[in-house]
Order: sequence, then structure tokens, then C-alpha cells
Amino acid sequence: MIAYSYYEQDPRVIREAEAAVDGGFDVDFLALRKEGSAPTEVVRGVHVFRLNQAKYRGGGHFRYLIEYLKFFLKCLGVTTKLFFKRKYVAIHVNNMPDFLVFATIIPRLFGAKVILDIHDPMPNTFASKFKGGEGGFFYRVLLWQERLSAAYCNRVITVHHPVKEGILIKHGLAPDSIVVIANFADDELFCLQKSFSIEGKIRLVFHGTILERSGLRMLMDGLARVRHKDRISLRIIGEGDFSQSLKQMIQSLGLEGIVDFDNHSYPVHSIPERIADCNVGIVPLEISSVTNYALPLKLVEYISLGLPVMTVRNDAISYYLSEEDCIFFKWNDPCSLSAVLDRIAENPEALLHYRERSVALREGFSWTGEKRKYVALLRQLTGASRNN
Repeated sequence: MIAYSYYEQDPRVIREAEAAVDGGFDVDFLALRKEGSAPTEVVRGVHVFRLNQAKYRGGGHFRYLIEYLKFFLKCLGVTTKLFFKRKYVAIHVNNMPDFLVFATIIPRLFGAKVILDIHDPMPNTFASKFKGGEGGFFYRVLLWQERLSAAYCNRVITVHHPVKEGILIKHGLAPDSIVVIANFADDELFCLQKSFSIEGKIRLVFHGTILERSGLRMLMDGLARVRHKDRISLRIIGEGDFSQSLKQMIQSLGLEGIVDFDNHSYPVHSIPERIADCNVGIVPLEISSVTNYALPLKLVEYISLGLPVMTVRNDAISYYLSEEDCIFFKWNDPCSLSAVLDRIAENPEALLHYRERSVALREGFSWTGEKRKYVALLRQLTGASRNN
């Protein structure tokens, strides 16, 4: 398995790697290396090989391309070397970038099956990130490499049906080549909170990568307009391109007494403990062509914990959740958010209904069923039996 990410901080790749181990496969994982991390390590049965490269966070798309190419070349060399020792039957490549799949060229020639896992459709993501248009030269190049990468693979998997139907098929990928392995929460890690209380302040939480397109600018503007600031607090956990801007907004808007910004990335397995005292999950989002099809994992993790959820409407969220299931606010209207926050600050008992909805929805958003689908796919592709 290959991913341009820090293994210990990427929930989807962890779940898939551990699912493969539980399914009877030996798993080697090539990932980025964060400062202080061991170059090789066995993590819950997965052999993690951390290549000597850190993740680039910045504002230049050409610099991203250079970093992706560097990682591609390292993966090409290491994958080829390991293949002749380990004789891989399948190689699962996580995007971005899509063209990482070509690092498997030698194993592919010798019969290894290749899977491309599209977490984020690359053309749309870069168009959103760099405010570019869909149809420009850079977008068309990324679309071409996505199609070429998908055609090279034995199977494409993606994170949910709205991405498959709303983006990938429209990009020209063959519908029957795409399998949905939904990006649902690890229900064994994000266990249902047995008790739920709303005494004292309403304690909101947001965790994950700190990006402008995550709606954090609007979230700060909305908080600044709340009348009952003494009745709410917000904990933000994560790091990313928007971290410095977020810190400046917190200070300039005078939100230091409300917002606790823990600007660090933590291993996935430590997140439930870090948010255990929070009682509402908030998931803002800046809607674009790509985020319109995003079902943020944090939203599903809050449901798995049994927390009420506040979020915005997009095609993916609306596909899975109704007005009865969570508290909606308008993605581009800070006043809409502040009005919702003031309303629950005045009537916190209203959150009990959404707690009940999260508990009722939890099973339908669990990783357990998706894990079975993923292991079955590996066995079908490789011809492995259940006893292997």
C-alpha cells in the first residue's frame, strides 16, 4: 500500500491496511516520514516504511507537483526492490496524486493487481485549492492523468456514492470499474459515548486538517457574531495550510476566550480521548465543485461517538442526512451560524434530539460493513481464499 501521507494520521489508510491484515494478508505500507518518526515500524500488524520525505504544505501548485514527483520516484524504487523480495499479489495506491499508481509498473508487469483509491478527485481539488477554473489547462492535464491512472489499474475504489456518480463517472471513468468502499468511521475506535450531558457550556469540537476550504474562516466570523459567547466554547485540533491565518483571526476577532486552537496533528487512535469532554461536533465547509461531494470523516466520527452534529448542506451530506438528523446552517452566511449557536445556547435541551439521532444513525455509518467489502475485493482480485 502507498500513500502520500503520514500513516499514523490518515484514518482511511489505517482502516484499510488493518482490514487487509485482519483478512489474512501481509501488508507493507510506504508513507511519508514525519520528524522524529522511525524509518520502519510495525504498527498493529502493518509494516510501515516511512520514506525520507515530509509533507509539503504551501500555496504553489508547481511545488506540489515537484513534491509528488519526488515521492513517486522514491516509491518506484522501493516498491520495485521490495517486490522481488515480497512478491506482492496486490498494491493499493491512495491518491493524491493519482499517477502514483505507475510506481507499481514492475510488479504490474509480473501480474500484481493494482488498486487506485480516489479519496479526493484531483482535478476538482486543485481547481478548488488554487481558485482555478474547471476547464483550464492545468485542470485538463489533471483530468487526463486521472483517466490514464484509472485505466492502468485493475480496480478503482472511492469514498462514497456521490463522488462516484457526481464526479468520477462524469470525468469519464467507467462506472463498472469503480467500487465504493465508504469512508465511514472506525466504530471500534470511535465508540458510542455512554453518557451525554449538556451541563454548563456547550462544548463544540472540530478536528482534522486546517484548511480554508474547511470553512474555518466562516466559522470564526460566525462565532464573533454570537450573543451568548459565555455559554459556548470551541476546541479545534489539527494543523494545515490555514493554521497561521486561523490564529490571526482568533486574535483579531477577540475569540481567545472561546476558541482553544490545539495546532497539532495527533495519531488517529488518540483523537477520541482528546475530544471526550466535548458534546457537539461542528463541521463547516466552503462549498466548491469538490467539497460539494465531500462527506467529511469527522462528521461521521462525531455520529459514531453519539454527538449531535452541526454542519452545512452539500450533495454528499444531503445524500446521507436529513433535517431531522443534524443541525444545518448556511455555509456562506456567518449570521446563519451565529443564529443557530445562540438558539442552542438558549435551549441546550434541543441537543438531546440530535444525540438520539446520532445514536440511531451510528450503525449505518460504521466501518465494519465496509471492511468486509474491502477484504472481499482483495480476495476476488488476488484469488486468495479465506484460509490464506
